[in-house]
Amino acid sequence: MTPQNPSPSPTAQETTEDKSDLKVVLQFFVVPLSLVVVLVSVFFGLQLLRGRRPDPESALLALRRYDGFLARFVGDVKRWQSGYDLSLLLRGGQGEEEARELRRLVPDLSAAFREAGTQDDLKLRRYLALALGHAADIQAADALRSGLKDADPQTRLFCAWGLMRIGDRSAVPDLRAAAADPDAGVRKMAIFALGQVGDREAGVILRNALLDGESDVRWNAALALARIGDPAGAQVLLALLDGSREKDVTLNAIRGLALLRLPEAHGPLDRLAASASDPEVKEAARLAIEAYGAEALNSAP
Repeated sequence: MTPQNPSPSPTAQETTEDKSDLKVVLQFFVVPLSLVVVLVSVFFGLQLLRGRRPDPESALLALRRYDGFLARFVGDVKRWQSGYDLSLLLRGGQGEEEARELRRLVPDLSAAFREAGTQDDLKLRRYLALALGHAADIQAADALRSGLKDADPQTRLFCAWGLMRIGDRSAVPDLRAAAADPDAGVRKMAIFALGQVGDREAGVILRNALLDGESDVRWNAALALARIGDPAGAQVLLALLDGSREKDVTLNAIRGLALLRLPEAHGPLDRLAASASDPEVKEAARLAIEAYGAEALNSAP
């Protein structure tokens, strides 16, 4: 009986070709498909997180203390996230009832703000300063006034901004002091805030700020002076009409000049209303000219 020939074993070349085919499949199909799956999962996960609306009570609780399973590793991050969530919640756009509910948390937020300062938790203190500013509630004024003395310039800036939003006149002396802050950003915000609250007794401080080494500080000083009816910064405002700067800067200069109604500003405003390339700037200049009134126009050069 003749034995059957056994099946021939695969040659080295065939084995190499099989491995090569597998490598091609992995390289051009499996790996890219896996990458797509991961990216799609991340995308939808981020969308889910963006759509999540933080709960104020839970955020405040997590802000004071996080006791989760991974607290040892991510506790600080969770607290920072809670501070950020609260700043978003207090930013506005809620209904009247929800806004009242959120502002009920302001005393606890103020306490947490002070606590973050004693614990040197810089990032959380910044978030809380923003949250208190967004709340725009008189209950936050004392905490924000104390924050103007922080070593961190960003925290001081947020506190000055928050006090401006609250509009509490008791904070005016603190804002005047902040107008001489060593940080230009804090000086700019404090000066802007003095103009917003209409501090007419800050004229000397604002006129001195017209000589500041930072252009942003000078611009804000000129605008703040215009808001209190002082024309000392008029030349600075006129220089901002040349159109070479940001649109918001030009618009603020137009608004300041409209408040002052100086005859020498009518010509530049008239030219801007006729030739500005930006329609919003052109309209603002036109409205500024209208604000002069017939008497001012007749006396304009």
